[in-house]
Amino acid sequence: MAGERYPSRPSDDPATQDYNVVGNHIIYGSGHFARNLALARSGMLPFLVLEIVLVFLWARREFGDLAGVLAAALLSTLPFILAFASVAYTDLPASCMQFALFFAFATWLDKPTTRSTVWLGIAAGFALLSKFTILLFFPAVAFGLILCKLLQRGRNEPLPKVDRRAWAAKASLAGAIALIVLWAGYGFSVGHVRESMQLTPQNMPSFQHFPGPLRSIARDAVISDWALPAPALLKGIATAWTLNKSTPLGYMLGKTKAGGWWYFFLVAIAVKTPLPFLILCMIGMAALCARRGERRWQTLAPAVSAIAILAVTMGVSYDAGLRHVLVVFPLLAVVGGFGAAHLWQLPGRARLGGRALLAALLLWQGIVSSAARSDYLAYFNPLAGKDPSRVLITGCDLDCGQDLYRLAEALRAQHVSHVHIAMWSSAELSYMGLPEMEVLAPFHPVTGWVAISARSLRFGDVFHTTDPPHAFDWIDRYTPKQQVGKTIWLYYIPPDTPAIDAAGAR
Repeated sequence: MAGERYPSRPSDDPATQDYNVVGNHIIYGSGHFARNLALARSGMLPFLVLEIVLVFLWARREFGDLAGVLAAALLSTLPFILAFASVAYTDLPASCMQFALFFAFATWLDKPTTRSTVWLGIAAGFALLSKFTILLFFPAVAFGLILCKLLQRGRNEPLPKVDRRAWAAKASLAGAIALIVLWAGYGFSVGHVRESMQLTPQNMPSFQHFPGPLRSIARDAVISDWALPAPALLKGIATAWTLNKSTPLGYMLGKTKAGGWWYFFLVAIAVKTPLPFLILCMIGMAALCARRGERRWQTLAPAVSAIAILAVTMGVSYDAGLRHVLVVFPLLAVVGGFGAAHLWQLPGRARLGGRALLAALLLWQGIVSSAARSDYLAYFNPLAGKDPSRVLITGCDLDCGQDLYRLAEALRAQHVSHVHIAMWSSAELSYMGLPEMEVLAPFHPVTGWVAISARSLRFGDVFHTTDPPHAFDWIDRYTPKQQVGKTIWLYYIPPDTPAIDAAGAR
């Protein structure tokens, strides 16, 4: 919209592979930083609106108008959803498109008409374009929904005969539409493997992380320099596959561990979600389980989808933030909307109590959302305790560099002319209004003004380099003069302070 374009650089320039460098060139390059950043962030808002509408439609279809309205209200007051509707990240569009695919698949599985087949193909194409996690999530969700349908139909009525050819034809049509949408997203590009992936037979990797059959195919593709459609897509899938097979350090509950924890996302949801939302989700789950004879498999689809995603991510070793399973929240919002409607519609003597409880939970949800409005990224519920940085820290769960402007204001208020900084950010600091600064070196105590963020202190991330997790423990000996926002501590260490070693001993 502003006329900014992807920078033209030589293909062998390492900077073309660094999304921080490329992104900063686009945002800062023309000298209109604030305008470009606002436009980049505004691109998230249509996806927020669409996701709220889709949540309303799915909840209304299965549970009625009231459930639809309440589900939409719950989603639109979730701090974590609002956080990623406010920053130029791909996670909210991915969540929206993945949710659309699950909704379309449940609709198609119920009635595989030509119309539902076309919508399924379109949704699948956009979900694939938005984020590669769909390659992990969709098979798990599809398996869960198919199993749910078979078990429910088998219990309540004999399984009907299936016209396998008709189903296969419609599935093939949906797949073809998805591939066309996907290829269109890459401009119907065709390219050779070597040029697109910057590989030659001499520098070709071993492809050791690929499944056995794919290793030989990948080697043949490089050696023979195949011409392929959307080569950038294949490069991205290969990169994502390799990343997922690695075991990067994860952080949770004050500990670091290579490969993370199987329960990482469960804990993250428990501490990053408002308690009234969680309570309504549990009420919805309990009410679904209690319906028994009147329960249809379609009503279980949102809950089953959320459970399937959380189950499949237990085996993932890349625990880099709750945002990677953001799609779980709209799914849970549908369940929570049903739980809220269930409380409102309780029969007999329980009706008054149910409605009073619902009013209290909705009021609580609104208060929580309103109170968090200036710090959506850093929101944690009371289960996280007084210092959430000891629970979660990576992947924008708490510290995503969002308090940099606040730091500049705090330093101006203190008349600071020089500061040592350790924080996680991709920003061009020269545009942030900071005084003269130095990056705080690991294991190197200093005096004077020091600003250190939660992510740097707990995990060692400093401007996209990762130092050992205890590289800045020496600063714990001092008391900060000020907390800036939710994520930065500002210290003043007098020049005559006795020297201490890197471990903090005097």
